[in-house]
Order: sequence, then structure tokens, then C-alpha cells
Amino acid sequence: MTQAAEQRSAFSTLVSSVRQARREKWGDPTGYLFVAPLVIMWLVFGGYPYIRGILITLQDYRVFERQTWSLFNSYVGLRNFQELIHDKYIWQGLKAAVYLYISWFPVSLVFSLGTAVLLNRVRTKWLASTYRVLMTLAWVIPVAAAYPMWQQIYEPNFGYLNYFLRDVLKITQNPPSWGSDPLSYWVSFGIAAIWKGYGYYMLLFLIGLYNIPKELYEAAELDGAGGWRQFWHIELPGIRNIMLLFLVTNVGFLSEGTVQMMVFGQGPGNIGKTAALYAWEQAFTGSMRLGYGSAINLF
Repeated sequence: MTQAAEQRSAFSTLVSSVRQARREKWGDPTGYLFVAPLVIMWLVFGGYPYIRGILITLQDYRVFERQTWSLFNSYVGLRNFQELIHDKYIWQGLKAAVYLYISWFPVSLVFSLGTAVLLNRVRTKWLASTYRVLMTLAWVIPVAAAYPMWQQIYEPNFGYLNYFLRDVLKITQNPPSWGSDPLSYWVSFGIAAIWKGYGYYMLLFLIGLYNIPKELYEAAELDGAGGWRQFWHIELPGIRNIMLLFLVTNVGFLSEGTVQMMVFGQGPGNIGKTAALYAWEQAFTGSMRLGYGSAINLF
């Protein structure tokens, strides 16, 4: 009995040591249980559609034609990518997207960073909180509600903007038709797009500014540094990582298509038809070539 008890004790000790080593290696399993639902949701709603989209790029997949889930159904290999390389509308769409990005990136940077710097210098807490809420309202408004509002603002005959110019300010009796020429199209487009994402980028910069130690500001004030010098020598170096994040996230302008579809259309001469909008047209209009549209988006 004594020998059996010793063996059981040794086995229990071994199991405990193995479990302890496993815990030290992988950590507390409770954390994995909490993360598991999020991982599963991402795999179902993010990972699987992404992989499926890649597979569709290798097919001549059309929405209303009978298809199977087999990769080899209507398999065309890299033919969709070969076609898009020679498609002139792809390059026109990329040109339009790059033009939009270059034109409005500096404006978005100045407004969002400038507002964040001003809010960071508001010392009254309730006033700063009120301003933050007001500045982020546009960002939290759903797209389905925000862009139709801009459509009503820019409407040529009964829109709020032309009503204000014609009947309130009485500047002109023939207000412009917004978006009918390239200049007004890009200006109107940019204002609506920047307005929608402005609050998000302002919050990013504000978070970076809040993380700058207050001692640096106090030392700068003792040295007689004004607000402009504090911005150049304290605030701007302190948010370099946020600036990089802003640069990367603003690349979303290159795939913009929501504003065109919901507010302005493609503009005169299709100047607003970005590659993302062209991909949507190929996938969901006309012959509904979902395979080719997926290849454009992946490209």
C-alpha cells in the first residue's frame, strides 16, 4: 500500500508540474476563453470572406449564373489580373484616387491636427469635453444618414447651400450647380469626405497630445516659449507615431467610392470614378462579373 501511495503521489506531482509548466508557457487559459468569441467572429465575417474573395479572383464568377463552390468551376487562373492590367479604366480610377489623396490630405491634416492642438490647450474640463463631443459628431453619424444630408445641401435647385447663397445672402440669383464641373466636383467631394472622417483623426491627434508629459510644457513656459514654439518643439515631435498612423489610414481615400455613389455620382467625364467604384460596377452592375471585380479590389 505504501508503495502504491508513493507512486500515486509521484504521478500527481508530475501532472501538477506539467500543468504548471504549461500554464507558464501559455498563460492563464481564461484569457483565451474571453478572446475566442472575437476570433471566431473574425474568422467567420472577416477571414473566410477574404479567402473566398481571393479564390473568386481566379474564376469567371458571375452573380446570377449558376455557380458551385468548387475552385475549378469557371476557373480562369490569372486571366482576370491580365485583363485589368490592360484595362484603361483601372488606371484612370487609380489616377482619380491619387489626385483626391494628394489634394485633400494636407487639408485633412491641417484641420484635424489644428483642432486637436486647440482642444489640448483648453483648460476647462467640461468645455473641452463639450468641444470633443461636437467635433466627433460627424464621425459617429452613420454613412447612410450623413451623405444623403450632403446630397440635400448640394442639390442645385432646392439645396440648402444654394438657398443660403441666393435667398439669404443674395449673392447671386444663379447659384452654381455643384459637382457639374471638375473644380466644384473635387471641392464638394473633398469637403464631404473630410467632414465625415475629421472627428476620428482629430481624436487620434488628441490622444497623442494628451500623452505628452506636462512637465515639458511647464519647462517651455519657464523658458519663455510661446504656443507656436511649443507646437514645433514639443507637440509635433511628441506625435510622430500618430502622424505616421494618420498617413497610413488616409490611404483609405484611394479606395473611396461611398461619396460618389451616395452624393455626387461619377462627376463630369467620370473624373470621380476611382478604381474601387469601378470594381463595384463590374461586380454588381451589367454582367455582374464578381470575379473580375474582386481581382480589381485585390489589385
